[in-house]
Amino acid sequence: MVTSFNIFGFGAKPDTYLGVDIGTLSIKVVELSNKNGRPKLENYGILQNYALAAASSLQDLNVQKTQKAFGGEAALMLKRLLKETGITAQEVNMSMPIFSSFLTVMELPPMPESEIASAVQFEAKKYIPVPIDSVVIDWFLIGTGNEGKILILLIAIPRELINEYLEIGRGAGLKPLAAELETISAARALIGNDPTPIVLIDMGSRDTTISIVDEGYLRISHSIETSGEDLTRVLANNLSINWRRAEELKKQIGLKIMDNNTQIASVIIPVLDVISGAISGIIDLYFSKTKKKIEKLIVYGGAAKMPGFVDYLRNKLKLETAPGDPFSRIAYPDSLKSIIKETGHEFTIAVGLALRALQ
Repeated sequence: MVTSFNIFGFGAKPDTYLGVDIGTLSIKVVELSNKNGRPKLENYGILQNYALAAASSLQDLNVQKTQKAFGGEAALMLKRLLKETGITAQEVNMSMPIFSSFLTVMELPPMPESEIASAVQFEAKKYIPVPIDSVVIDWFLIGTGNEGKILILLIAIPRELINEYLEIGRGAGLKPLAAELETISAARALIGNDPTPIVLIDMGSRDTTISIVDEGYLRISHSIETSGEDLTRVLANNLSINWRRAEELKKQIGLKIMDNNTQIASVIIPVLDVISGAISGIIDLYFSKTKKKIEKLIVYGGAAKMPGFVDYLRNKLKLETAPGDPFSRIAYPDSLKSIIKETGHEFTIAVGLALRALQ
């Protein structure tokens, strides 16, 4: 199923910047331009594969993690989506899934800035639990710690994964410029330069990612296997309905389906408690290391608009909680306000990727 919105149907288009987010069960694209220094929405679209979703729901999670992106049909489906939306931009930034990658904060002793790059390459093998030649390393200088130690955000992505996604882009007729972890893209779209410590939550179909961003930099990103699919499976099994209908109920009614239904509540609450418990654990871990208190929690992705989920986290964690708005700093026509409000949260990663090209 393709949903697309082609803003401009005529006239010459300005130079545009494309972000592509290939998820487990959907592909999202966002095309931005630069209008007087402010990002402007040109086009965006989403393709959802319900058949793949239903098939995946019947398989073991560990088996799913070995499958190729989008059931091995990502290039074909991306090409179809670009055609349906009318997007003509060819240069693209693409996201990498966090569950297949490695991220940590490395500490280095004080040293001249000119020596940091070589020190990172030398020390990285002590932090990365796989052979160095099997991954591509990226890193960011994110500040200083105790005793003047240099803090480095170290990222390692499997070469095989990068090559797969680059081939997807090329197979769709695109020219990949960069690949980055999806959580970094999300932080760019939702937080920008906000310096306060913030938790980001993405409950996807395959896993739930919990990240902490502080002073504008990603500090922790951790995935757990409990996910939105677990909620869908619980609903399907207990209501004796098919996967697609259960997914629709989750999006339309969400956690409100537990109201006056103790049977449903008894199977949904344990799933939610695993997620909230993991969030609490990450928050406590960050406080123990930095003595910094988390100020806010932002939910993005499909779960951001699931009725009752934001309220559940707010009440359970006693923390200011809100759905993310990746289009808050982007200009778009007034006629799209209702659509952006309803579906914009699903494009968080794609927006962040497109914004990368504008920086």
